[in-house]
Amino acid sequence: MAVALLVAGVGLATAAGKRGRDPGSNDPTPGLVSALTTSLRPATSPKAAAAVSNETPVVPGYQVVVAPDSGAAYDVPADWTVSAPEHSGGFGTAPHSVGGKGYATEGKNYCPGSTRTVSFLTGTDDADSAAAATQLGTRTAKAAYPNSPSGGTPGPAQPLDSLDGSRHGVFVETRGAITDAKPGCATEYSVYTFATTAETGSFVMVIAADTGVPKAVDPDTARRIFASIRPHGT
Repeated sequence: MAVALLVAGVGLATAAGKRGRDPGSNDPTPGLVSALTTSLRPATSPKAAAAVSNETPVVPGYQVVVAPDSGAAYDVPADWTVSAPEHSGGFGTAPHSVGGKGYATEGKNYCPGSTRTVSFLTGTDDADSAAAATQLGTRTAKAAYPNSPSGGTPGPAQPLDSLDGSRHGVFVETRGAITDAKPGCATEYSVYTFATTAETGSFVMVIAADTGVPKAVDPDTARRIFASIRPHGT
């Protein structure tokens, strides 16, 4: 995935390759939904670092990603790399950037200059969950996969509830092709989004994944991760 990551508030030029430089970043994007139960406020993050929570996951065998500023937590597979809670990251350059907190990655350098999977929590002021999931999916596809000829095609919005029963939202998969993939890199991708109503607008989780390669995140895995979302520290 060729991406332009936001680091320390500076938009970097698009990297060569299909998923360039995904080590994490500081995302200055304002207007992120700050919690599952609260309103919008700007996100800030001083320094990125790996951070494994000692909390118990709701998905057996997974690990917990916490985002206190977002008032949320979710689970990812045990071999993913989880960033520090205060860290934020994403794709693109302002005003077309997409990013948020609760940042995690998997498969860094699985092929030359690429990371297989990126996840984060974000939001939109659109209170229509189906529209929010679709809009964030296509926005992320354009920012993370700028060489995709179609820009990503969203599938139908499907209902999805959290495991704890506290969230009732929608799941959308936005799919696309990758042109000029490097040897061993994916030639297709999916951006999975889950949106649920927040106090202001919609809370949205994004998983951007290279697909059609070993260990790629499939729709069932994305749904399992999304279903683990729950309030944290509220």
